Amino acid sequence: MQTKKEAMLAIYRGEMPDFIPAETQCTAGVVFPGDRYFGENETGDDWWGVNWTRLGPDPGIDGSMVTPHFIMFDDMEEWEEKVHFPDLDAMNAEQILQAMASGLDYENNATHVLMLSGAFERMNEMIGMENALCAFYECPEAVADFFNAMCDYKLKCIEIAHKAVHPDIIHMHDDWGTNSNMFFSPDMWREFIKPIEARYAKKIHELGMIYEHHSCGYITQIIPDLVEIGVDCINPLNVCNDMEMIKREYGSKITLKGGIDNQKIDAPGCPEAEIRAEARRAMDAYAAGGRYIPGYIYSDAKVRDIFNDEVAKYGADIYKK
Repeated sequence: MQTKKEAMLAIYRGEMPDFIPAETQCTAGVVFPGDRYFGENETGDDWWGVNWTRLGPDPGIDGSMVTPHFIMFDDMEEWEEKVHFPDLDAMNAEQILQAMASGLDYENNATHVLMLSGAFERMNEMIGMENALCAFYECPEAVADFFNAMCDYKLKCIEIAHKAVHPDIIHMHDDWGTNSNMFFSPDMWREFIKPIEARYAKKIHELGMIYEHHSCGYITQIIPDLVEIGVDCINPLNVCNDMEMIKREYGSKITLKGGIDNQKIDAPGCPEAEIRAEARRAMDAYAAGGRYIPGYIYSDAKVRDIFNDEVAKYGADIYKK
């Protein structure tokens, strides 16, 4: 019988697990420093100079957002003058990661490094969402140049993370969709973003790690592209996506984390029985053949704990039926 860590890594690697463990019981990781403000004050700057506002006392659950009305600059044609990439050596990124990773339980957990603010997110964090979306049309060459520079920076971050932490998984982060469609056309994504994602996948695999990508929202149209470039896991695959088609057509080629109606179970007062029922429904729907992790972006610690308790119980026997 596999351990919980072994079962989780089997799911990520496309191997058949003995059972589905609750991810909170067998995964642990650290966040690459600099891309968010995690200080004690309500607001503060990240290493890029973007100002963030905490949405609650626990940023891991409550989250944070770019402070309303903050704009670093508004014209991507000026990015080379206005954007100052963090000096990872001067900031001691490797030493910070080593200190953070010293508390990880490598024996019992699949480990990861989460890298927030991918190329599109970083652009809209600096110049605002409206300006960022318009920039694709108004100054496409500047956007492409910035994205390539961002890719070079993130590749260095990946190398530092590998050296400092030796994680099983690199968890990249870049949101591309709303609840009903992508922020931009699939062809625009393929032109501007797919090439840098392919570079990430190549580097991560060269270093012997798993590539998990986070994107909230509707991204059904580009799942074949993510498979093609070698993304190992897509997270969190909200229920607005065509989950049944994705599982049927691509479920053996990429690990799916998601398929959970979090808007339902996170609603105030959602009964515990419904939270548990949602965990069972998703596993019944998507667990066949492996490559499925029941998970979502947690925003309520109590709901999270109930959900993962049910995953652990129901997932223990899911492949014995």
